Amino acid sequence: MKQIYVLAILFFGMANTAVTAQETTSPWSFEGGVNAVDVYPVGENAATAQGDYFDEFFNVNDHWNLGGFNFGATRAFGKHLSATATFSVNEISKWGETPTEESAFVGNSEYFGLDAMINYAFGSGKLQPYIAAGGGYTWIGEDRFNTYSLAAGNDNEVGAGTVNGGVGLKYALSERFGLKLQAMYKHSFKDYLTKHFQHSLSVTYKLGKIIPPVVPVVDTDGDGVEDAHDLCPDVAGLKEFAGCPDADNDGVPDSLDDCDNNQTGTGKGCKEPVKTVEVPVTPTTLAKVIYFDTDKADLDNNSRAIVNDIVKFAENGSQYSISVNGYTDTVGGANYNKSLSLKRANVVKEYLASRGVSVNNITIEGYGEEKPATTNATREGKSLNRRAELTINVTSK
Repeated sequence: MKQIYVLAILFFGMANTAVTAQETTSPWSFEGGVNAVDVYPVGENAATAQGDYFDEFFNVNDHWNLGGFNFGATRAFGKHLSATATFSVNEISKWGETPTEESAFVGNSEYFGLDAMINYAFGSGKLQPYIAAGGGYTWIGEDRFNTYSLAAGNDNEVGAGTVNGGVGLKYALSERFGLKLQAMYKHSFKDYLTKHFQHSLSVTYKLGKIIPPVVPVVDTDGDGVEDAHDLCPDVAGLKEFAGCPDADNDGVPDSLDDCDNNQTGTGKGCKEPVKTVEVPVTPTTLAKVIYFDTDKADLDNNSRAIVNDIVKFAENGSQYSISVNGYTDTVGGANYNKSLSLKRANVVKEYLASRGVSVNNITIEGYGEEKPATTNATREGKSLNRRAELTINVTSK
């Protein structure tokens, strides 16, 4: 059997040379695991202690020869097609059954196999079924039911080529590691080598550096918001307003600002008449709106600047109350949006507290996708509904 080991070493030495020569995004992977050989359900007759095709196919106790191991290398050719070379070792102690034996034993005959298969996988998820076809060469030691060698003695290795077909499942545990379960039928056209099934369970490992695909980012106006998510792709704007500008920096995007240049008036983006932040009258109210990214509940620098106006107002009033109401767009489930809106209100409360505002004077509420500021039918509308509204009421100086 020394020549068999030499062939296996040369075979996988060549595979390893090919692997080490690949670039960082190598299409190669290694695998190693255990196998079981079953020579019983192969379409033979009782004279050979074997049965019909798939007869007692899952009779592990009586017919499966467990304890073998195998290792191999696979080369991928795209997402679905690959080629695998495998070397396997086992011992045959259970041959089949006779009229007087449910499990006919032989004397631990050696088993060696070199196989090459072409695989085609279905789907692209973590779990991929596949089919395989190919061929190889298998050696089985002579014993009670396979004494076909013309050489002297009855302990020689009987070897012949096989045509193989199989089915299996691959499951990706991570980007590199996976599991592979396979059942393969190996058909020999020589009488001196029995047909048989070989089942295997292997751990696979992908070589090379895992590099995610590079997706080009298009940002026509250069404002840091790619065109695919920019509501104003031709005009530079702010991230918190989905790429739309706020020329007067009043916290309301220009498209919804009723008062350009932060003028006095009524409506969104308008200053309230006869009102100053530094010396508020009694009673007085100040309202602010800040906006959030999709599925986010954190404050950027622009949002903090808006909240700081509320802080200044609170510092000038001895008696005040602040209400913070959080809202979302309609992306996601209603219960999830309710929780997200409350998180948005709470993060504003925590920032106010960090600036010295008493939490006893702050109330928060999360309305989820209720009470939208505008329609949720457009991306611009959704960006304006992802908000938190702050209102401070000062009752005395």
